Amino acid sequence: MSIANAVMVVVFIFFNWRVVYAVSLSVFAYYYCFIGKEIDVAFASAIFITIFPFLFSQLFIYLYKQYENKSFSAVIGIYFVIIGLLLPLSTYVTAMTVSFFAGSEPLAMNFMAYSILGGMLTQLSLTPTVLVLFLLVFAKLGYKSKYLEFSEEIRQSKNSSPSHLIWLSTFIVITVIAISFQNALVIHSLCFVLLILIIFGFGRFGLVQPLLMATIVTLVMLTESLDRVNTLRTLDEQFYGLLVVLAVMITLCYAIAGAVIKNFELLRQQIKLERIDPYTDLFNVKQLEEDLSQYKKAVIVYLDLLPTMSKLADLGYQGKAQLIFQLNNYLTIKNNNVFRCYRPPFSIGILGFAISDENIETKLNVLVSQLKKFQFYWGDTSVSLVSPTLHCVNITKDDDISAMVSQLCDQPTTPDVNINWVERESPLVRKVDMLEYIQNVFKNNLFELNCQPYLKLNGRKAKAHSFEVLLRINPTEGMTQVVTPAEFFPMINLFELESELDRWVVTHTFKLLNEHISNWSQIEKCSINLTAKSLSSATLAQDILKLADKYEIPLKRICFEITESSALQSEEQAIDTLQELRRAGCKIALDDFGTGYASFSYLRRLPLDILKIDGEFIRDLPVSETDRLIVESLSNVAKDIGLETVAEFVETDEHINLVRSHDITYAQGYGVAKPRPLKAFLIEIMNK
Repeated sequence: MSIANAVMVVVFIFFNWRVVYAVSLSVFAYYYCFIGKEIDVAFASAIFITIFPFLFSQLFIYLYKQYENKSFSAVIGIYFVIIGLLLPLSTYVTAMTVSFFAGSEPLAMNFMAYSILGGMLTQLSLTPTVLVLFLLVFAKLGYKSKYLEFSEEIRQSKNSSPSHLIWLSTFIVITVIAISFQNALVIHSLCFVLLILIIFGFGRFGLVQPLLMATIVTLVMLTESLDRVNTLRTLDEQFYGLLVVLAVMITLCYAIAGAVIKNFELLRQQIKLERIDPYTDLFNVKQLEEDLSQYKKAVIVYLDLLPTMSKLADLGYQGKAQLIFQLNNYLTIKNNNVFRCYRPPFSIGILGFAISDENIETKLNVLVSQLKKFQFYWGDTSVSLVSPTLHCVNITKDDDISAMVSQLCDQPTTPDVNINWVERESPLVRKVDMLEYIQNVFKNNLFELNCQPYLKLNGRKAKAHSFEVLLRINPTEGMTQVVTPAEFFPMINLFELESELDRWVVTHTFKLLNEHISNWSQIEKCSINLTAKSLSSATLAQDILKLADKYEIPLKRICFEITESSALQSEEQAIDTLQELRRAGCKIALDDFGTGYASFSYLRRLPLDILKIDGEFIRDLPVSETDRLIVESLSNVAKDIGLETVAEFVETDEHINLVRSHDITYAQGYGVAKPRPLKAFLIEIMNK
């Protein structure tokens, strides 16, 4: 009968009123056909035995819907009160009602206690077990139960596989021992030990397994007690006492389960607050690490939104957050491979991941096609993503996810590229290490000034010396890394330290000149490089003039070279700076002429004295007729507008003869002189 009541409640919870008639008819058939009751008694039994489980199950379903998305612990409490307490009381009322209609004598008080306690044990132990079995069967058919998933989530959150195995093994061993004994005292004693073990496992090892185990123990104890009752043919105080103890223990289990669930919900809510961006509802990288921990191999995907965001500057933070929010919803609904999206810190984009398999390229191409169809709706307009690029990297379970994400988010914007696979190997010098390295060089003054002399080609051998100041790094003892100029200057540009470096070079060059030059007639031209960013500073010219005054530098001996490998950031300010330096006596040279940004256009706008022809046109001069024509053309243009010229990368005597034949003013390169320390060079020319 207990099993029948449990199944009845479960089917009412699952199927509502659709099975009421079938259940009532089954109860009527049971009492009329199998028990042999009168038709009116069978009819009354069918009504009253069915009506209360149905009504209370509907009440439970109603309250459950109010709380299912708020609190699992509240659902447990509602079930305990509605199904565990009120329904057994109604069962007793049903029995009293049926007895009245049947004309039987009133039921005894001990029967009331037996009915209520038995009903409680049925609804609190057996019914949830039947319910779980239903859910497990439906899960096999593809139905997802949030309660089974919640129970498993609690179990996995404890991350205690060894202790779980010990706990489960202990239960099985004690259960087998208890069943094998015939002595009631031994059986009950062992079962109480099992109940304590089960209470210990509630929450720690989920909810489903402890529930099933509690049902087994309860059935073992009741089966043994009922055998004794059937033998003695009497319900004695010992049996009632057992029911009371079991009811208390089951109630304790529910209380512990409710507390465990409530604590877990609070913890999960706290984690959610810590791991979810309140503006976009996206999880952060910490959640990504936890999700990826389940897979041995995966591909992290970063969608760069900078091209789109840069075109939508007027949206403000709210509009940009809405763009990410809409994109997240679109991807998680449209693409089965996108479980959830993540918000990387300090980056304009979103992250996701895909399981690495032989179809990964197909998955990514599908994702790209979906991104191209995405429309962001804002106000009365809608826009598509601008050049959506997926930056992808393969990862394994042992990889540092944060480092990989950082590497992905640092990828430059790549227009017209749909999928960019990023190499997993980290660069020799990571950005943080690079910044530390540069700061250390600045802090400890580890730069070294070198120079490379010029050869004057036209006329007699010059008595005065011309040279270009070069910068090198002089590593101190303990520095394991030696960085070449080709590696160092991109770092300077990356961290926007060009102005600081230029000021250091000017200051220390002037200082060395002041210390070692006693006869300025020996110096024709000392060339110092200035970057495009430095020239954008409104105070640069005045700062240089103050330094020249401080170190007593005749500015007519100084030439400032503008590197043309990058565009001037503020051309108007740069021109003002150059004109002020030129009025003070400095010469102005345009470096790397022939390559870079708008070479001939610069000739028209900038105040120049010297052109330095890029070494690209000089290196192959002995064998390239095209380069000869280009060099001749550049030389003629310079002469026509009254500029001197310098040929770079002059490496042999043949180079020297060729550039001289094209009326180039100066030659610079290894064929003339190799770079050397500036201090030693100044001492040398002063001692001649």
